[in-house]
Amino acid sequence: MSRRVHHYTVLTVLFLFVAAHPSIAQSKVSWSDQFKMHKGSSGISIVYADNSGIYLQETHDALKTYFVVGATVRGSATLVKLDPLTMSERYRSDFDKELKGKEFSRLFFIRDKLYLFATEYSSKDLSLNLYAVAVDKANGSLTGDWQKIYSWQKEDKSEDIDFQIAPNSDSSRIILTGTYTGRAQNRYEIKMMDANLQPLGKPITITNEFDPKTFQVERFEYTSFGNAILVGRVYQYAEGKKKKDRNLEFLNYNIRLYNPQGKMIRDIKTDIDGKFLVNSKVIQSGNELILAAFYSDEKKRKEVDGLLVERLDPATGNILVSTKQELDRSKVTQVQDDGDAPKKSGDEEEEHGLTGNIVFRSFYVAPDNGLVILAEKFRREIVTTYNSMQMMGPGNMYHNSSSTYANYHCEDIYMVKVSPGGQIDWLHDLPKNQLESVPIGGSSGNSMGPSAGFGPSYNYFVELDARPFYAGFGSIAGKSKIHIFFNDTEDNASVLQPGGRIRRTSKFAKSSCYEVDLDMLTGKYSRKPLFTNRNIPISMPRLGVALNDILYLTGIEDRSFAKSKIIVGTIACTD
Repeated sequence: MSRRVHHYTVLTVLFLFVAAHPSIAQSKVSWSDQFKMHKGSSGISIVYADNSGIYLQETHDALKTYFVVGATVRGSATLVKLDPLTMSERYRSDFDKELKGKEFSRLFFIRDKLYLFATEYSSKDLSLNLYAVAVDKANGSLTGDWQKIYSWQKEDKSEDIDFQIAPNSDSSRIILTGTYTGRAQNRYEIKMMDANLQPLGKPITITNEFDPKTFQVERFEYTSFGNAILVGRVYQYAEGKKKKDRNLEFLNYNIRLYNPQGKMIRDIKTDIDGKFLVNSKVIQSGNELILAAFYSDEKKRKEVDGLLVERLDPATGNILVSTKQELDRSKVTQVQDDGDAPKKSGDEEEEHGLTGNIVFRSFYVAPDNGLVILAEKFRREIVTTYNSMQMMGPGNMYHNSSSTYANYHCEDIYMVKVSPGGQIDWLHDLPKNQLESVPIGGSSGNSMGPSAGFGPSYNYFVELDARPFYAGFGSIAGKSKIHIFFNDTEDNASVLQPGGRIRRTSKFAKSSCYEVDLDMLTGKYSRKPLFTNRNIPISMPRLGVALNDILYLTGIEDRSFAKSKIIVGTIACTD
């Protein structure tokens, strides 16, 4: 595998760009050589980084069975380790052989340990079995044998089983949450394990009264008391329309606190004082829970009007402090289109259940033990364009075709400081307008199927789509500042406040990556260019992984008919 493609060109262009902007000389950016993805790969991502190396997961399909008339495939993965200093490849471990008979689930890091998770379905007894095996980080080989972690048992064939593997708030435990769909009521099974895969206590079973078709789990949170918080979105069918998924409308949030025995402790009230929650996030901060939510003044939740923050007792769910702040709508940013987006015509997907479109992205503890929240205005839409061209020859023959795109709109960044007492100290709006358009099909030509999990509200049990690649933003916290990174056109280099005019960014190959430094105490922030994407595979800050004062990120040259080119980089940040 050749990794010496354009390396010196990248560094030369980067040097010239930095030299032209002396203010960014303190930011250290390093890139690896370019390399190509595995044939048949569906994606690559940084899953972990520490002093021992940078670990990448490359997902792809492996041959499962072969027949005279064709073949079937199963999901598999490759683990790639890079040297943390030189970013040269240490090893590449393909698990196709080890996964024979099983379906790849994920690679999972916890407390300096690495595990490979996979599933095996038994049609004989209608059970889905989850297995795990340790991976040696030094050489990428499996250590020991597969170990059965859990088994979900269907009551009938019509049921589907979904599950999620996640760490708890301090990454000391593994939380395994499963659900059965197709039942009359929602049922969830929660199992906690330590870093050695040993069970901690008995599994927790939670049920609720909602119809599975009108209730969507947005996330689970687990407190230091052992309690579980279930955050869900309740929907209803639009009046006068058929009971189909496309006619579901968001009704309200449902947030409930359960004890370790699965008994509900409290149903936390969401819509209060004429404020209707549009999007929310519950996190643990110290010995308290913080509920942050964007709200609307209208019951239909068509607009986001402000931010609500509440401090909760994790043992009882009681509200300790509640505060809110309205968004300033007096300054409206005008967006100039760059003309590169597909025109809206024909069928366009409605944003099911989506009313407000501000999404919580990151939470950081400030030096005064307050909380800094980063959120983003985000939406996804499906656009289909139709073309009709008259054919040469006699008659009025026409050739009709259509093209369908998934458009990802990543817009303004909202930066909020919550004091240790639960008050909102400041709220800033940083204008940004990115559009990433991905072809997903059409009546002619090649197509790529969309993944589930789009939109600001997503199903907790559905794998999040890797898109958008180039839009969005990444961030990392220093001692006193948060460093925010995103791709933007150079026309917007000086934009810091709403109310002016900005240009939409959709041609990311001609963009640059910018850094915004936000002081966590004062709320003051500045902006500077960091590097250009013009001569490297386009960087993907949104998918970066933070470790200490370094953000690890990838760049990809996405190709439809050839192997995509990948580059790995680091951004070393200092306050």
